[in-house]
Formats: sequence, C-alpha cells, structure tokens
Amino acid sequence: MAFGIMLIRSVLKEVEQREKLEILTKKLENANAKLRELDRLKSEFLSFASHQVKAPMAVVKGFATLIYDGTYGPVSDQIRETAHKIKDSADRMITLVNNILNLRKIEEGKMEYHFEEVNMVNLTRQMLEELKPLADNKTLTLTLEGEVTEAMVRADVEKFRQVLQNLIENAIKYTERGWVKVVLEKTASSLLIKISDSGRGLSEELISRLFERFNRDEAVAKKIEGTGLGLYIAKQIILAHQGEVWAESLGKEQGSLFTVKIPLLSN
Repeated sequence: MAFGIMLIRSVLKEVEQREKLEILTKKLENANAKLRELDRLKSEFLSFASHQVKAPMAVVKGFATLIYDGTYGPVSDQIRETAHKIKDSADRMITLVNNILNLRKIEEGKMEYHFEEVNMVNLTRQMLEELKPLADNKTLTLTLEGEVTEAMVRADVEKFRQVLQNLIENAIKYTERGWVKVVLEKTASSLLIKISDSGRGLSEELISRLFERFNRDEAVAKKIEGTGLGLYIAKQIILAHQGEVWAESLGKEQGSLFTVKIPLLSN
C-alpha cells in the first residue's frame, strides 16, 4: 500500500511537472514569435529609413561635387574646401547607409551577386586611382606592386570593389605617416591581394575578433570614424566568392597586413 501511494504521488508529480513544462513552452514560443516579429519590424524600419536617407545624401554629394570641381564657375578656395568637406561627409553617410542595408541582406540571406569574368589587376588599379587623393591628403605613398599583369577571376565587380575600397581605405585611415602598399601575387590556383601599411598595427586580441560585427579598436574609436561593419561585410562578400581573408601584424605601431585569397579562373 505504501509503495502504491508513493507510485501514485510520483505519477501525479510528473504529470504536474509536464503540465507546467507545456505552459512554459507555450509562453516561450509566444515570446519568441513576438521577438521575431519585432526583429522583422526593426529590419524593415532600418531599411526604410536607410533608403530615405540615402537618396537626399546622394543629391547633397552631387551638388557639393559640382561646386568643388568648378562646374558652377570659379569659387574661392574657402568655398571649394567647404564643398569638399560636405562631399566627404555625404560619402561617409552613404557608406554607413550601404553597410546597414548590406548587413540586413547578409543576415537574411538575400545578398545578390552577379558574377562575371574580371581582370582583378585592372579593378585593383582603378581603386588605387580613386583612393589616391585620400592618401595624398595625408602625404602617404600609395602604390600597386607585383609583376602580375592579368589575373582573371569570377567576381561581382561592384561587391568586390566594395571589398577593395574598404581594405585600402582602412589602411589609409589608420596610417598617420609612411605608406600603403597593395601587392598582387599568383599561386597555382589562387590570387593573393596583399594590402599592407606602416600604420598603427593590430594587437593579437584585436585580430582574433577583427571581422566580427560592430567591432572596432577602442583605442582609436573616438579619433577615427567608423561603424565596425566594414570588415564583417567584406569577409562575407569574400566568402561568397569562395575566398578567404585574414589579418597579420607585428603589434602596435608596426603596421598591418590584410590578405585576400580568391580562386583564379582555370585556363
């Protein structure tokens, strides 16, 4: 009889625990559903807000460029300098908006790629020409080195342009004096794009989390503008090209080296 009573109590307790577990599970499911809905609404709001900001900023940039390059006629050096600052601010805002939009696409698996055969030497040279004024403003030497004259890869031109721009701009941004160098090398099946500088360098701890979202070097975060998204997005684009990216540095104030490895098209 005692054993029977104990058995009944045990069964009743188990039933009660199961009922509590079912209630808790339903509550968690409802909470998760609400969180997913909030996350969806947040993403849609960010996308909407970003698109609404991007268009007028592009217009501001356009007018500032027209003033800066003299399309509207001769202007004083002070006005030209002010117009250039407006253009730079608009560029930073557009970059921020693009990063937010790209982050959403990556997280939702909706980033679209349009692959074609590309000579990466030409694309890299174009990017250096576009970014040379940025290096000149800091009196940095910006060079493309290596004996590679042709490196055919399968790539999305605009997406990979974004990768190169991010890595080279970062090298310029975090280098106060000296040089930024891009070297192209070929292996049997891959192209190596090496971007090195004589800048601030990287600690081992920072390298370990460098390609994570919203990650920045706290030592310079207040001095140098950034979102902490550029390297994360660049890595995702490189992975979509079946490639790799990694960073190296001898330490603080000893420069850094970023290497991108992507497959070459077979002959």
